[in-house]
Amino acid sequence: MWNKAQERFRTRSLIATIILIIAAVIGSLFYTVYIRSYTRQRTYSELQNATQETLDSIESEFRATRNMLRQTARIISSSNDSLHSLRTNSYMTTGQITSNISDIAILTPENKVVRISGSDIDATGVLDFDSIVDKGEHISTLQPDLTDPDENDLRIFVPIRRRGETIAFIYGTVTPEVILRSWVPVVYDGNATISVVEKDTGVIIMDTKSRELQTIEEANIDIHSISTDISFTEAVRKGQSGYAIGKDATTGRDQYYCFLPMNIENWEIIFSVSEKDVYATVRPIHTYLYVFLFLAGIGLVIYFIYIIHITTGSLVGIERRANMDALTGLQNRNRYEYFCSHLQQGTDGIACIYFDVNGLHELNNTQGHLAGDNMLKAVANSIVAEFGENNTYRIGGDEFVAFRYERDESLVRKDLAKVVADIEAQGYHVACGLAMATPDKKLLTVIKSAEEEMYENKRLYYESIGKEMRG
Repeated sequence: MWNKAQERFRTRSLIATIILIIAAVIGSLFYTVYIRSYTRQRTYSELQNATQETLDSIESEFRATRNMLRQTARIISSSNDSLHSLRTNSYMTTGQITSNISDIAILTPENKVVRISGSDIDATGVLDFDSIVDKGEHISTLQPDLTDPDENDLRIFVPIRRRGETIAFIYGTVTPEVILRSWVPVVYDGNATISVVEKDTGVIIMDTKSRELQTIEEANIDIHSISTDISFTEAVRKGQSGYAIGKDATTGRDQYYCFLPMNIENWEIIFSVSEKDVYATVRPIHTYLYVFLFLAGIGLVIYFIYIIHITTGSLVGIERRANMDALTGLQNRNRYEYFCSHLQQGTDGIACIYFDVNGLHELNNTQGHLAGDNMLKAVANSIVAEFGENNTYRIGGDEFVAFRYERDESLVRKDLAKVVADIEAQGYHVACGLAMATPDKKLLTVIKSAEEEMYENKRLYYESIGKEMRG
């Protein structure tokens, strides 16, 4: 019965501990998922903010340049001066000084370019006045530079009108390199890749990896995850907004992309950054998370070991209290019955000694229960001193049973006599009985025989002092 209770206690303790650990693990997993989801959203938000900041910076520079060209064009239009005059030249010089563009010039209907310094240049084959008139005020795609055909420029065209007629176009020239170097804010420590694509043609007109004039398809951007329901190139060409993750062709590592439509011309900006850089701002959060999970894991292991320890310790303590007599410190009747149930068949060489304290009732009545308790302790100590605490039991108020593994009955009786003499020397008396087990006797039979001999000795004791023996 005790073993079943002990096993139930241990099982329930372990189940409670396992449930707690599972709950902690599940909680940690939910927390981890939440933190990773939060940091992912924060990462995407910061990526979009960086893209938007870059887009706004480029657009604001183009707007500022266009406004400057419009103002210059109005001045030239209202001056009635020749396009080749010194005053017109001074207007263009002032505009160039106050802007971030590399050059300002005027395109005439004859496809001649009037420059600030130097002679006119024939732009035939590169610029076409009539097609530019059809487009009106606009920003061109990449076009060859008039003095260095190996270099490509972007031109911002603004018409010069007199009496309702377009007589020329003033334009500012800027290279993609200048835009990306001077107009783009420093984000992600300058490690981002920035591309601007013409949505109609898919041609890249600005790119920090020098892929200008390639199409978005030719750039071979390897995308394996995207926030839209169409492909990356289709999303860019259709002017959609979104995120994507792909492989960098050089490093083979994940690259994070954000693409947004621009409000100038028909362009789309693509902003990309490596996984290392995109997670740089949230990496400390991940580090703290992993440290927390590591420490939590160690804590759970320590807690589990501690629970096992205190459970085992508690079981030992409970078992000891359940099997120990509180007064004498001997094993009690529970332990005695457990011992007997496991040794039902007598074992040759086991001696059973049965003790009963004489005069306990009288001592309690005359001197009080404290005196009776002291008597029982003294008797218990004498028995234990000879037979050992592992072999001695208090099975009742004034009854003790001891066992000894011994084949020679005379030796056991000699030791028993020492115990009786020691008890009597302290002023107390006990009745005792001894029986030896044999292979054909059950232990309970042996105990019964020892008990009968004890009662006979008890009867003789009370006869000797002239008192009636208590039952």
